[in-house]
Amino acid sequence: MAKYTFATKEGKAYYYNSIPDFIKDDGNSIIGQLVEHSFQVEKEQTDAWSYQITELQTRLQDAGVSGDIIFEYDIVRLGKRIDVILLIRHMVFSIEFKNGKNIFTAQDAQQAEDYALDIKNFHKESENLYVCPILVATHAPKYHKEQELKCYTDKQVYLQRENIETLIPKVNEVASKYGDDEKIDFEKWFNSPYYPTPTIIAAAVEAYKTHNISDIAKSAAGQANIEACEKEINDIIEYAKSNHKKCICFVTGVPGAGKTLVGLDVVAKNLDKGEKNMSVYLSGNGPLVEVLQEALIKSTKIKGTTKRETQTAVSALIQGSYAFKKAHANDENPIPENILIFDEAQRVWNVQKMASKHKTEGMAVSESYLFYKIMDRKKDWAVMICLVGLGQDIYDGEVGINEWFRCGINDFKDWEIFYSSDIFDQLEDKNIDRQAIEGCNRCHIKLGLHLKTSVRSFRADKQSAFVDNLLANNLVDASKLYEQIVQKYPLYITRDYSLAKWWVRQQVRGSQRCGVLASSSAQRLKPEGIYIPKDIDVKNWFLAPSTDLRSSNRLEVVASEFDVQGLEIDWGLVCWDADLRRKGDDWDYYNFRGAKWTKRNKIETQRYLLNSYRVLLTRSRQGMVIFVPKGVNKDEDETRNYKFYDGIYNYLLSCGIKELKKK
Repeated sequence: MAKYTFATKEGKAYYYNSIPDFIKDDGNSIIGQLVEHSFQVEKEQTDAWSYQITELQTRLQDAGVSGDIIFEYDIVRLGKRIDVILLIRHMVFSIEFKNGKNIFTAQDAQQAEDYALDIKNFHKESENLYVCPILVATHAPKYHKEQELKCYTDKQVYLQRENIETLIPKVNEVASKYGDDEKIDFEKWFNSPYYPTPTIIAAAVEAYKTHNISDIAKSAAGQANIEACEKEINDIIEYAKSNHKKCICFVTGVPGAGKTLVGLDVVAKNLDKGEKNMSVYLSGNGPLVEVLQEALIKSTKIKGTTKRETQTAVSALIQGSYAFKKAHANDENPIPENILIFDEAQRVWNVQKMASKHKTEGMAVSESYLFYKIMDRKKDWAVMICLVGLGQDIYDGEVGINEWFRCGINDFKDWEIFYSSDIFDQLEDKNIDRQAIEGCNRCHIKLGLHLKTSVRSFRADKQSAFVDNLLANNLVDASKLYEQIVQKYPLYITRDYSLAKWWVRQQVRGSQRCGVLASSSAQRLKPEGIYIPKDIDVKNWFLAPSTDLRSSNRLEVVASEFDVQGLEIDWGLVCWDADLRRKGDDWDYYNFRGAKWTKRNKIETQRYLLNSYRVLLTRSRQGMVIFVPKGVNKDEDETRNYKFYDGIYNYLLSCGIKELKKK
């Protein structure tokens, strides 16, 4: 009798068993189970399964291997299945078969490694196990290069490329080196929670395939926050709908806490609720909108529609605020959507910037006021959901959240306002009229509207707090936090740009992304070969493969804070220039104009610069290296005085950051 029964694990895999019982099992019976639990099976697939079963039964028996085997294991919520999992000697082997292939391709290698990465990073019971990805091109000659049996610091073994003859010998070799005699609890491992935290891009793609971001954006640390926030928002929507109310709510959170995920999820979940619950996602962050739209267009294949029709559909769901304002500012007809999600709401423009950017009549109002006015035209009910990044206003003319509250309290007195008290911690809003807000009977505190835990960096939820303390000159607290995060979130500093690029490239696995980041005012990095362009091809920077010269992974095109705010990469190389330098125990703020550095004297422009570095330092999900140039003698170039850079470098060292050394 088989050791395990399928009925207890419905849907998790097509077949699984102990290896000894798998060897004894009838091949046709196994194929029957595989076919029974798959949706559509071509003869090519059944032939592939038959080949895998026969070969594995014979070779596992000859090698005397014991453990467990799983066919077509479901990577929950990501819509993928791993061909074969072997649980041997307290290790996980993730095997991707390419039946009949006689070559090893880069694309196949990436796929095999990505599956192992998903298991390693997000499968709870595999967190502390060694995981080895193996690509099997069944008919290929022995791989021509020597394959190192090294592993990364997180216990993922380097990808191995094997044919059908060398597969099991390699499994035994790896198990001998990294395995042990401790038993894996199969039931526990098989049913392990799976907490993927996909990038914003992947989340958007999955959202509009499944209409359910919350199922795929799980984080062991942050999901409770996200679920509580979404429940709060849904309750507000239902309240507005049932009582014919106009409501605005503010979702706040640390960088990477999932604000954009929440906003996209609201759009996705309301797609099925009919025209009365239509919603639109808006952002003034052009790069974010471009990347989200392009990712959706590339991934969406709707039968019977053209690419242009797909583009139109995507553009209706995700829009740039500039075009939206122009379209609806003076149109007295209500827009079709009852729900408006506005991302990066702290970046709304004041009256002066609106007047200068929009010459159209009726636009000489604050951006906040205009959005209230547009949504106030709805006769039945309306909800605005403002996603607010704490301490992330980075450009002049951005009025923060003061104006949202002022408009809601003074100008649109039928609107009810919902917020978390954590909103008062925003750096740019220390002078906010808290008394007026708390004294207004239309303002309601909802604690669930604040996301406290970062899901961007699934390796270190305290990384955001570390950056906050570093920028706030709290070097003692920053040092303590650094020691807590560095084991799971590698973070180094160097003065060698070539070494920094080498390190970043070494970290990238599978389809992960890396990139070079720098402040838009970092103009004296040019002698290091680092140029910050005014505009980059942001879609291809984030989405193009490594073979494309426009890809972030080439480490050739540098992205600024304006390009990456609201988005993310896996591994970052942050370049620090003398625009933000040290003066005693505090920061000194500069712009480069003409041929020299000039001081930033206005408090708001100083804040914009500090927030620019906050954005740059919180874009990397898995780790980063900070590059600080060495500079030169003042007599050689006073704009690159080594004292500027030594001060920055020494301060970052005092915050505990370790120097990067080539191994």
